[in-house]
Amino acid sequence: MSGAGGFDWRSNPEHHAAQSMLSHMTAYYAWTLALFGHDFQGPAADAGAGSGHFSELLADRVEPLVLLEGGQENLDLLRQRFAGRSGVTVEDCDLTQCGGTLARHGTRSIFTLDVLEHLHDDLAVLKQFHEALAPDGRLYIKVPALQFLYGPVDEASGHYRRYSRSRLRKVVEAAGFTVEKCHYMNIAGVAPYFLKSRILKRHENFSRTFTVSQIRRIQRAMPYLRILDRVTGPFIGLSVICVARRQ
Repeated sequence: MSGAGGFDWRSNPEHHAAQSMLSHMTAYYAWTLALFGHDFQGPAADAGAGSGHFSELLADRVEPLVLLEGGQENLDLLRQRFAGRSGVTVEDCDLTQCGGTLARHGTRSIFTLDVLEHLHDDLAVLKQFHEALAPDGRLYIKVPALQFLYGPVDEASGHYRRYSRSRLRKVVEAAGFTVEKCHYMNIAGVAPYFLKSRILKRHENFSRTFTVSQIRRIQRAMPYLRILDRVTGPFIGLSVICVARRQ
């Protein structure tokens, strides 16, 4: 899947290195899943499943589950990771042309984490999700937040944009969805990202700016980061979380 500029985020080496680092971030994915809610309807799809770190948590919560991916390396990893696991199917699918696959599986829940920012036409893909979802089906989104943070880190990661809460809500509603909740996540991550992307101008994926030991320290701090978010609102954050419904 390539955007207008020809960037294929799934085959980008920076993306795969970031996925390797994020394998230490199970607590972060669990936090995201908790913010989405607790009662998920199957069949479900993880659209842009990457190498399956979030998918593994999701597979314990909802089934059947289809993992949509298009990069061959990630497809191989997903098939190996979920080999023999009942209720999980891996599909080679370009997200710009995945409506038929989603409809064929009777999808009632679509999860897409840190994917829309890689797509040149995010609205077209969201409209496709809306058309493919069953009535009253839900869409669960996580995207990077705050356009003022956009810099070399985003460019190295193949991002077209970052989202404000209002911007994400607008494009989701334009696709036909009714937004049930839309809010920021991870206020503590804003300052480090600003430093690395806008001040130090690190031209590499954000995850690669941390050592494995630093990632593990962040993982241990995750319960306190979640408390900080609950206390602050938060009024800004490194990501935006959105849950929307097809009426």
